[in-house]
Amino acid sequence: MTMETRRQFLSTLGASCLASGLLDSVPMIAEESQTARSATEGFQPIEPPEWVGQISRMSYLTPDAVPDVAKIGVQVVHGNAVWPYFPLRKDGGGLSESDRLLLKRFTDTAHQHGMKLVLGLPPFPSVDAMLAHPEWRIQPGGNEFTQPTPLEDNLGTRLACNNGPWGEYLIEVCAELMEDFGLDGYSFDGNYHPPICHCVACREAWRSFAGEELPESANLEELSYRRYLVWRGERLENHYSRMQKRLKGIRPDAVIMTWTVNAGRYGHFLHSPRAMPTRMNLLIDLPMQEWWLDETNFGGSIAPWFGAEYLAAVTGYRYCGCEPYLMSRGNPYSPDSFPAQERMIRSLGVLAHGSTTAHSVGWTWGVAGAEPVFSETKIREPWILNAKPIPWAGILVSEQTRQFFAWKDIAERFLPHVFGMYRTAMEEHLPVSLLNDWDITDDGLRPYRVVVLPNSAALSESQLSALRRFVAAGGGLVATAEASLCDELGVARNDFGLSEEFGVSYAGKSSSAVNPSELDENFARSLNDEYWRNRVGAGVLTLMPDSPLINQPVRELIPSLNARFKGPSIRVTEPEVSSDIHARFRIDGEPGIPDQPAAILRHSGQGRVAYFPLAVDAAMWSYSYPFLREMLANGIRWAAGEPPQIKIRAPRCVQVTFKTRLNSDGVSETILHFFNNVNSTAHAGLPANDVPLRDETIAIHGIEVHVSTQYKALLTSSKARIQPGDRAVESVLEDGELIYRLPPLEIHFMLVLE
Repeated sequence: MTMETRRQFLSTLGASCLASGLLDSVPMIAEESQTARSATEGFQPIEPPEWVGQISRMSYLTPDAVPDVAKIGVQVVHGNAVWPYFPLRKDGGGLSESDRLLLKRFTDTAHQHGMKLVLGLPPFPSVDAMLAHPEWRIQPGGNEFTQPTPLEDNLGTRLACNNGPWGEYLIEVCAELMEDFGLDGYSFDGNYHPPICHCVACREAWRSFAGEELPESANLEELSYRRYLVWRGERLENHYSRMQKRLKGIRPDAVIMTWTVNAGRYGHFLHSPRAMPTRMNLLIDLPMQEWWLDETNFGGSIAPWFGAEYLAAVTGYRYCGCEPYLMSRGNPYSPDSFPAQERMIRSLGVLAHGSTTAHSVGWTWGVAGAEPVFSETKIREPWILNAKPIPWAGILVSEQTRQFFAWKDIAERFLPHVFGMYRTAMEEHLPVSLLNDWDITDDGLRPYRVVVLPNSAALSESQLSALRRFVAAGGGLVATAEASLCDELGVARNDFGLSEEFGVSYAGKSSSAVNPSELDENFARSLNDEYWRNRVGAGVLTLMPDSPLINQPVRELIPSLNARFKGPSIRVTEPEVSSDIHARFRIDGEPGIPDQPAAILRHSGQGRVAYFPLAVDAAMWSYSYPFLREMLANGIRWAAGEPPQIKIRAPRCVQVTFKTRLNSDGVSETILHFFNNVNSTAHAGLPANDVPLRDETIAIHGIEVHVSTQYKALLTSSKARIQPGDRAVESVLEDGELIYRLPPLEIHFMLVLE
């Protein structure tokens, strides 16, 4: 049978919903939001077995390839062999004899070679199961929706709802297979939730929970549907919690290592309504994602590296796996002419961002192509396993904001802000972690010097309270644009929820109209209407001369302290203290309207707040000027109140991540990952289609690490070592800092400080 991928599965769900009119738009909601009760009280993340923390090398393969991947050091194999059978073994069913022998050979061979086997089980009922239990099927519309005849060669005709009896049946199939064959765990190419389902089980469960009928359609305009989507996600979490309990009851070291579709890949960010909540990643022992760097996923930008980091973040920086897709192009899809060097660069890059290496041996060069990657991964294991980010700045990636505030245009209203903020941190080599909505608590914020809200519009009252206490106690806060303007379901407040901390109130969106005659005639001749549509939000930004947003690079880039800006902006009231304004903005096409505040820097309680009504973060993704990076980074440093204790001097193509871990002797180590992301052929092709396909590496020289006096006192030795290779790096004491001058960086190495 032909396997269906996650992309096909999600497309099938979306197509069936479109066919029944489920995703049509209606006017914006006006009713007041009331947060839905939790359908799974007392959410608890799963505690992965200890062996999961020792895994850095996984492979996807067919059963016959097991002996070959054992030779190259693979620790966990993933593969398909059988499908869910019907009926259950205990009811007289089970696998066919040929399937039973195949799965036994697959399992035994993996275990004989010292590897774990995670069975890829397609979460689709058989045709016989569908005919026997039509009530199991997803019902996208009401009673008028006609279900197709279930077919063996069309998975779209066999979509079942895991919110009812099928979910329980799937759990029991997994339990029987684990008991019979000694499987180590499962992955599912699917097993998410549809945008909406009107099956009997869903109707009854929602009626019991909410006391009302299901929403008629998957319509994010309707507040009732937003509440439903939260509930349906929690029901999916409950399904996975029950599955984990059942499997770990059979063998405590059993795992679910399945594919996530809401953890960082560009295309997944755009999928709306979502097919799983981000929090569900905490119920997976090791979530995995197909990690794409093709042109459809902006592979030549910061987007894929943000995606790799975000996957780690949604697991609480525990365990996760990125499979670098070795596609040279995505439109049309093609792995042709993919350089081995690019494979190595991508693989070492995900290690730097907190993920393990996962490779399919079905790509070009098969097992031989994967061997060098696994070899380089293995020698890095002592420093990549069980490492956590060093907390200094935390950037909130708000799923509530993505799904309930920005859903109409996620690519414009959400992603530019988080991408631009992360790009700034990477290029300025700041120690950053990514935070989730559930991290915005007193305990979650406490380790950080500064918390960043990149247009994090949808925040609950409990999140706002935690942020207020964090700032009052001395924490730093950086926010942009419409941060805190809505509740957690995306319904607008009358003002910013953090208006007292910002020192201003919301006064509406900016608008602009541009007259084409303003441009030089020779320039304007080559422009079309699209140019003028894209110029909305352009204007002149003016920085105040004594602002901490200004440093020497800013003065060199814009000596007059006036510069063009293009990006989102909103209007706010004037603050009570005029000196809190550190930049103003005059938008094009609005004569007679005074310059609006563009940057507010102020003290609040014992903390500092930098609020930018001008979305400098979004501009750093969509239309950046170099001074914007400096300005935004200076705002983060100012709000933090003190600089990072470890500072990096390196070209901006070098990505640096800051980690800490306990080594085998129980000694705390600081581990700085240095990753060379330079592309020697970048910007030579059509920008929209340019992707990294590197067949060479340009070594980076002159990298320095500066350790503060305060941090120096924590070190057991002033010496450091480059790993892998165990090369000693001597330090020099200058102006109270320890300075380490590093050797040339090829692709990736780590500086280890004890």
